[in-house]
Amino acid sequence: MTDLTRRRIVAFPFAALGASAVHAPVWANDYPNRVVRLVVPFGPGGATDLVARVLASRLSTTLGQQMIVENRAGAGGIVGQMNVRESAPDGYSLLMATIGFGANPALFRFRTLPFDPTKDFTPIVKLVDVPTALVVNPKVGVRTAAELIALARAKPDALNYGSAGYGTINHLAGELFKAETGIKMVHVPYKSGGASVQAAVTGEITALFATVPSSIGFIKGGQLIPIAVSSKDRIPLLPEVPPLADTVPGFNVAEWQGIVGPLGMPRDIVDKINREVVAALKDPGVAKRLADMGAQPVGSTPAQFDAFIKAEVQRWFKVAEATGMKAEE
Repeated sequence: MTDLTRRRIVAFPFAALGASAVHAPVWANDYPNRVVRLVVPFGPGGATDLVARVLASRLSTTLGQQMIVENRAGAGGIVGQMNVRESAPDGYSLLMATIGFGANPALFRFRTLPFDPTKDFTPIVKLVDVPTALVVNPKVGVRTAAELIALARAKPDALNYGSAGYGTINHLAGELFKAETGIKMVHVPYKSGGASVQAAVTGEITALFATVPSSIGFIKGGQLIPIAVSSKDRIPLLPEVPPLADTVPGFNVAEWQGIVGPLGMPRDIVDKINREVVAALKDPGVAKRLADMGAQPVGSTPAQFDAFIKAEVQRWFKVAEATGMKAEE
């Protein structure tokens, strides 16, 4: 046996343990010692981007290293999700996960999704619940969900609704709305939530299930008319707007956001990020900025977020099977 072979055999058990086992204590004690990327899998201006920037600003201070928000849009979030999945599991590449993260397996069930959200990532923390409002351009001439449904029934496929891409809250709520009411509207995907909101403001699209953080300014300015909220209850920021469930019984689709990392992150680093994020969400300044946007802080444990993601995947498979919704070819 050569010296090289002997060294390889001796080293093998340690290599098999993986980086997380060998280096976790050192990484955790030293983390972070350089810039941390928080990847938003959509373009700038949408709710995910807005919440990420509030959080990154706070964590840059408390972590002692800059946290930058990096927009990597494409394929309804899949481009950004894959970017983080393929990154080193060292805590320096994190992902803003949203409702589409859990819904994509169902939407792409007839095609190949390049990852499994329940197996290929490390859940860290559920951040916020984000209310969504069904909005229309004032020129559409409707003021209630019932009026929009009646208009769509009178003009099949003549109306359209926008989204930030396949698998986003706008798309999921829109497809469920169509399925539950039997109406026909054309889906128009954009590269970001901000772009879809602008399309609604200019009248390029008829309607949009817009996240409140990305649309509240236009709602207050009268450029968009909120005719319903997609959650089962009214929301504090738009108390006069009824739930869509009042018109479409049982309708309940709410956006959520959280942070995940690549598979195999050291537990100590996961726990440290979780602690810092939960503390940030309780900070009065952060809480006010989120409340002004309509975002409602959550701050879960990693285990709770893991269970939540798994439940979301199962939920959307059931919805997809019942409604036939899928990502278009």
